[in-house]
Amino acid sequence: MIETEVGYLPISIPQFVGILLVGIITVAAFANENVKSVVIFCYNCFLKPFGKKNRTGDQQVDLESFYKNQASIYDQTRKVLLKGREHALQLAMTHLLASHPTGKDLVWVDIGGGTGSNLEFMKNVYKINKKNFRKIYMIDYSSSLCAQAEKKFAREIELGIVEILCSDASKFEINGLTRNFVDLCTFSYSLSMIPNYYSTIDHIVPYLNKEHGVVCSIDFGTQSGDNSVGRVDTLGGLVNRNGSWLTRHFWNIWFEFDKVHLDPARRNYLEYKFGTLKSLNLRNKVLGNIPYYIWIGCDKYKCANLIDKINAYVTESPYLLPQGLGRQNSVTSINSAVSKGHEAAIENQKRGLPYPSVYYQKDVTRVYYDELNPLFDQFNNQYIYAFTWEDPREDMNILNINSNDSLLAITSAGDNLLHYACLPNAPKKIHGVDLNPCQNHLLELKLACFKAKLDQDKLWQLFGEGKLSTHDEFKQLLINKLSPHLSSNALQYWVDKGPKTFSPKGHGLYYDTGSTRWALKLTRWLFVRARLTKEVDQLCNSKTLEEQKSIWERKIKPTIFSPIVGRLLIGNSLFLWKALGVPINQANMIEGSILNYIIDTLNPIVERSLISKDNYFYYLCLQSKYAKDNCPAYLTSDGYKKLTSSQNNPIPNFRLHTDTLNDVLKRLSSSSLTIIIIMDHMDWFDPEGTDALEEIQLLNKALSENGRVMLRSASQKPWYIKTFNENGFISDPVAVRESGTSIDRCNMYASTWVCTKKRSLRSFSTSSETISTLKI
Repeated sequence: MIETEVGYLPISIPQFVGILLVGIITVAAFANENVKSVVIFCYNCFLKPFGKKNRTGDQQVDLESFYKNQASIYDQTRKVLLKGREHALQLAMTHLLASHPTGKDLVWVDIGGGTGSNLEFMKNVYKINKKNFRKIYMIDYSSSLCAQAEKKFAREIELGIVEILCSDASKFEINGLTRNFVDLCTFSYSLSMIPNYYSTIDHIVPYLNKEHGVVCSIDFGTQSGDNSVGRVDTLGGLVNRNGSWLTRHFWNIWFEFDKVHLDPARRNYLEYKFGTLKSLNLRNKVLGNIPYYIWIGCDKYKCANLIDKINAYVTESPYLLPQGLGRQNSVTSINSAVSKGHEAAIENQKRGLPYPSVYYQKDVTRVYYDELNPLFDQFNNQYIYAFTWEDPREDMNILNINSNDSLLAITSAGDNLLHYACLPNAPKKIHGVDLNPCQNHLLELKLACFKAKLDQDKLWQLFGEGKLSTHDEFKQLLINKLSPHLSSNALQYWVDKGPKTFSPKGHGLYYDTGSTRWALKLTRWLFVRARLTKEVDQLCNSKTLEEQKSIWERKIKPTIFSPIVGRLLIGNSLFLWKALGVPINQANMIEGSILNYIIDTLNPIVERSLISKDNYFYYLCLQSKYAKDNCPAYLTSDGYKKLTSSQNNPIPNFRLHTDTLNDVLKRLSSSSLTIIIIMDHMDWFDPEGTDALEEIQLLNKALSENGRVMLRSASQKPWYIKTFNENGFISDPVAVRESGTSIDRCNMYASTWVCTKKRSLRSFSTSSETISTLKI
């Protein structure tokens, strides 16, 4: 026991040393603040809580004892400790304004508002006046903190806009506050200090507006995997959510000295009583990685009437609204095809749980997926492709894509799907499928830019140049513009990865991300070592094919195809897979040597089209950015107008599936698609296995009569074409690459095929079930 002037500390010497160390860190963080304020803060937070007279059992008395001496310096000393409050409020307001009919005349209840710092921020950013806010109620149980807030907002109180109540948050009473009345409710580092938090949360539920109301909580908190069992789909994402045993217990014990409780029950109860719109799991890196979270929620039963409609839109099933389906009514499957999200929604409703988080989003672009799928582990939480290496111009020429088509394609980086959406007659539905969640996070981000009508110059900085002008700019764009149009999973990913991905440092930094970045980096390194950077720039600025060919033949080609480079890189299986994304099964399909294959890929390119004006694929590889007259369709002025137009906008027609292609095809209604583009996907299969057969049969099921599968292959005669022909298709090679010729602007593949469905299979077996295919 350690004796002090305030009593005895029931801790050991090592624990006390730890407390002092954190105190020193805090003092260092506040070094530029008034020394007296820092001393008061440290005394009240690190020493006073251990005094015997500090705990009376009366919450209000204990709070007042804790805050009375530091009320005047509260705001100064919480800037570093209470991280993220401004971002939480911005995120809440962004979601509220995205769904509120007018965005004006709002009613806001701020629970545990302290000295009114939340109100100060809102006053500076959103303006607190009668036009924007009909009424703001700030509730806190400490009279000293309320007194500070009353001084700050004396004018707003006099005008009747702000009302400050010193009351227990679980039973406050407000005249005129009725059910369905509150637009915004916030808990800012307060829920962790409320003993009867369940009563407080229950108390606010009836008041929240059921259609557009938003609840926001930012607080300290610890979670473990055990807290998520049975409700993973309701949480809005697990990234960074669970801490280690040691950190959880350390921070729980540490904060309990100040009567702040980081146990998971408070957050769990929020996630049970409301539907999760967004969930971010963060760390205060300045003060020892203290775990905190930002959570945005809404009415739990907000989307009950949409469950079947969303399922129909995801699966292409016919839709018929069940009669009398209302709030909290039982939802039943009415469609022949049922999505995984629909199954989860029905199961959750049976158990009284909120629906999967994706159902509460403003847009339902992202289809529900099981975040714990072990197949995702192979991607290490990163996308492989930052750009798409397929030529969509040839897709359009071959397939004649039009507005009568329902199209499905591998997502990759999403550039080709966006190209199809930019066509004069865009497909009526565009499904993107990718097993890598991060590839869909990437396309979600691009789609959100168009949904939010992000300024075209800003869009160009992001995906044309690959970087922004300041470090904080991406996070501000993400929270204030893009967040309502992203799933919670995608938002978590980009909050964590985005600032570095689009950092102002580096040359086209975004295009130096993804697993294939190594190919670009190695190529640039090779040109630097060979002192060819000047010639590469000349190649990318050539004005004629003759000039382009001359530079290639004289300078660049001899270096790339030298014996050393061939042996160390092009002929290296590790390089092929890690840098270029070429798996072993595909490499085995290449006729002849890999070096000759690469020569036949690159040599004809310089004779086909100008890299400077008509080949943005190779221009990007050499320059790490696009040119405004040489870029994917979605970055052009015409593409931007198309994708942000108010009429016939194709963006709402996107659906992103995070699963295997087979799992998606199984759940789509029979004969619901007209075009499926699978890139070189089937080259990855083992010729001795059954994967190709199963997938081809499922492709047959999903396609309408005369529906087409388009694929590319590293082989001129892929082994699986025979399997297509044996299962209801007629297959035609629409382009075959001969030595010295090119078949498109990428020329990465030896052949392009179109397989047309001519008959439906009566029934067929997969490894998991027997599937019957019916014509609609």
